Amino acid sequence: MADQAPKPSAAPDRSYKRSWKNLLINKRYQLRFTLFMVGIAMLLMTGLGYRVMTKAIEATTVSKTHVLGEVCPTISLLTEDVPPPVVPMKLDEPAPDPAAPAKAADAPKPDAKPDAKADAKPDDKPDDKDPPRHVKVQLDESSLTLTPTVPVWTPPLATTFVDEIAAHWKCQISQEHQLYMLDLGRLRILLVLIGSGLLLVFGLAIYGIKMTHKVAGPLFKVGLYFTKMQHGKLDKVYNLRKGDQLVDFYEHFKTAHAGVVQLEKDDIVRLKAVIAAAEAAGQGEHAAVSELRDMLARKEKALE
Repeated sequence: MADQAPKPSAAPDRSYKRSWKNLLINKRYQLRFTLFMVGIAMLLMTGLGYRVMTKAIEATTVSKTHVLGEVCPTISLLTEDVPPPVVPMKLDEPAPDPAAPAKAADAPKPDAKPDAKADAKPDDKPDDKDPPRHVKVQLDESSLTLTPTVPVWTPPLATTFVDEIAAHWKCQISQEHQLYMLDLGRLRILLVLIGSGLLLVFGLAIYGIKMTHKVAGPLFKVGLYFTKMQHGKLDKVYNLRKGDQLVDFYEHFKTAHAGVVQLEKDDIVRLKAVIAAAEAAGQGEHAAVSELRDMLARKEKALE
């Protein structure tokens, strides 16, 4: 059947590896698509990271409050105000003074009135005023409690004093370590979020470029074939590389290209037949035959 559409011939497979140099075949399409994906990912990671860091800061604050709320053991000898013991003191009884007046037993009775005239010396003259009297007070016992100005009591060293110091500073160091670890944990969460965001951005960028390259590659190849056809060159259509997209579209293009090639071959056969008939009839030098020869040359050159 002459009018039946020809089947595309098996295109040769040009196997070559992808190169980083030609990944950006269609820069406008690939970069726009990749930047769009990266922008969406950055917005999602920023929102998620802010939410995670807010919760992390709240958890760290609560944990710090709990750690600081634990009271460490105190050092009783340094923190407690221990008053010195009250020492009751008694005044010693003074020694008897030989110049002191006689005891109450030897003293004259109150009703006995001394004879002033008998005791008075002839030379003594009575004064107009009584001489001052010096009264001495003697305390046999006192119920007053006196506190000495110089401390006479030194608190004894507690047997657990060293243990109290060790427990106190151990608790202090443990709290400082816990606070440091809480801050370090929050910093690790922040670094993990930043690292994950950067990894996601670079991963999406590379993946986007490679994925768009698998789409832009077939389109670029089809565009090259159309450009060659525009200049009268029906080049061989090679298969796509492994992993390329738009396979169905490319297969349709190959079928159409093969149909055009087959039409050109049929035209070549007909032109050769017409030229041969013209030459057999003695019209080989006619202008129309010369034009047919030029057309035949162009078609044969297009299929090279």
